[in-house]
Amino acid sequence: MLTSPSRKRLLRSTANRCFFNDRSGSVGMIFGLAAIPMFLMIGAAVDYSRVAILRSHLQAAGDSAALAVGSKSSLTQEARAILAENIVKANLASYASGLTVTVLETEPAAGVYQVRVSAAMPTSIMKLAQVSSINVATKSQAQTIGASSDQPLEIALALDNTGSMQNDMTALKTAARNLVQSVMSGGSGGAVKVSVVPYVAAVNPGLPSLTYVDTAASAPWTGDWFRGGWIAYHQNCAHNWGGGGGGGGGGGGGSGDANDLIELLNPFRRMAQELFGVSSAHAADVTPNTVLPLTLTDRQSTANTSPGNNKKWYKVPAGFGTYWNSGTSSGTCDWLTNPSTVSNYELFNRVKGQSGSATVAWKGCVEARATRAELNAMYGANAAHKDYDVTDDAPTASNAKTLFTPYFAPDEPDYSVLRWAYVAPGEYVAANQGFKNNYLADGSIPSSGTNPSASNWGWTLETGGWSGENILKYDRATNSAIVRETGDGKTYGPNSGCPEPVTRLTNNQGDVISSIEAMRYWDNGGTIVSEGLMWAWRTLSPEAPYADGRPYSAAGLKKVIVLMTDGINEMNDNGDRPTSRDTSHISEYTAYGYLGSGRFDWANGISTFAGATTFFNDRLAAACTNAKAKGIKIYTVLFSAYLTPAEKTDAETRLRACASEPTYAFSASDGQGLQNAFGSIASSAAGAPLHLTPWTD
Repeated sequence: MLTSPSRKRLLRSTANRCFFNDRSGSVGMIFGLAAIPMFLMIGAAVDYSRVAILRSHLQAAGDSAALAVGSKSSLTQEARAILAENIVKANLASYASGLTVTVLETEPAAGVYQVRVSAAMPTSIMKLAQVSSINVATKSQAQTIGASSDQPLEIALALDNTGSMQNDMTALKTAARNLVQSVMSGGSGGAVKVSVVPYVAAVNPGLPSLTYVDTAASAPWTGDWFRGGWIAYHQNCAHNWGGGGGGGGGGGGGSGDANDLIELLNPFRRMAQELFGVSSAHAADVTPNTVLPLTLTDRQSTANTSPGNNKKWYKVPAGFGTYWNSGTSSGTCDWLTNPSTVSNYELFNRVKGQSGSATVAWKGCVEARATRAELNAMYGANAAHKDYDVTDDAPTASNAKTLFTPYFAPDEPDYSVLRWAYVAPGEYVAANQGFKNNYLADGSIPSSGTNPSASNWGWTLETGGWSGENILKYDRATNSAIVRETGDGKTYGPNSGCPEPVTRLTNNQGDVISSIEAMRYWDNGGTIVSEGLMWAWRTLSPEAPYADGRPYSAAGLKKVIVLMTDGINEMNDNGDRPTSRDTSHISEYTAYGYLGSGRFDWANGISTFAGATTFFNDRLAAACTNAKAKGIKIYTVLFSAYLTPAEKTDAETRLRACASEPTYAFSASDGQGLQNAFGSIASSAAGAPLHLTPWTD
């Protein structure tokens, strides 16, 4: 045994070397440091596993709540919210310890019920990382609206855009937009298609091809207001018009004189109209020329005229006619008459705008097709067996009766039939008591200088109340005094009262919403509800001009029209008409023309505003019957805010008869009522058993 100092030093040196060379302790230290994140990762996995389980329970609880509130749609919003919260918490009872749960129930659209559930779950191990809770949220949606490839849905919205809707367009847009969002949501995969038809007294169908349009003046009523109209009388003829009347006669004016003139005009029109309706190929300018220079023919009167029984000579433009009138209140006169063929489509190319830089383009509105009674009056008894105005028959060139006539609102006289006084063309001023759509100077009979061979035509232009028939003023040379085609008030020009175009049937929700937002109110014409319904039907039809709808017999298909109006069928007065003068274009122009035109007065025997309303009511009833016979479901909405009790009762009765079922007829007196009605229609029209659907923001 070593006991010497040297031995002790040796032992001490060996121990020091072993101590400093030993590395076994660092392994434990490293392991200890590494275990902390590993422990947190395991803890996070545990906590997030708990999150996944909780999310599953939240989703199930939210789904149950959405189905529950959807089955209780009659409850108030507040009651549904309480119900949803109770159901969610009941379903989470075994998991609710320590949870903070929030439940939000909403109904973004009729028939759609949404429940949001969120919870803050306390963590366990992750608390070591200063994460005390994790938020979890789910969304559930149930709805009674649905469509699929084997249950497609087509809806046409016929929406009243007349001037009386001026203060309520926003409410109408909101109601229509909500309906569209309801029926086109829910993952339908394009199975829902919607069209939008704004209407007033006419509709702008935005026809896809001119082959569906009568450009050749071959359809029965094309150019009705103009053709054959008396526009001038030979100079020095013996009138017997009392204190006023044609030719810009002096003041005073009896109440019946102008009416006598229109009665005289009808027989001539009848003879001319019996020659029409034969289809012909369109060629440029089928309407005789009204653009200078004109071809003139010298013609001698067929009548012996005083003094000395000398027959008068005058000049007649090519295509125009003459007519001798004798022994009536207008005296013994030769008259210059319009041509017997006038194309509304061509007249647009003869009307210059205000600036004069271009002619006015046809906006796209069309007139109503002929009724069976009108065709029989024109062609003879039993000549027709169909009302083309209230059918979806396809327009074809081989049958002129099926074509659509371009809507051309005539320029109205520079005259007041109430004051027997001149009224300058321009914006309507009620105090002037003139006509409302006086956009172009009536002009005068051309004389020296117009044509080299014409020193004088020998006529005096009719400048009284019916000078609006004269087509010579559409000369492509005279600038219009006013042309205004935007909504939100008065419109002027040949497109007066022509609303925004139809949006065809589409599954593009954005396009449908945009067309609804673009709607505006239009003062002119009045209200013809049947035209709105008919063009809604045509957008759903498998027939031309659109042919967008599926066949009526398609399995599972549902076709729906939503017809909304704020009042009664009527024509607007054209200024302050006297009660004794209830004819001619003292109404505003419509898809059926003027009150007192050949179409109303001669073919239908209608000469009063009340008679026109009865006629329009009959057209609506026929249109509703025909559409329902094709299997189309019709819902009606009456916005009655401005109706008298009697008017409301009458309108409700008519719309209830139009609807497919009495419960499909709704009435609203304010904006909220409109939204409620459209919401109910959305639920009914697109109805399906209550079911869960994906919720996509």
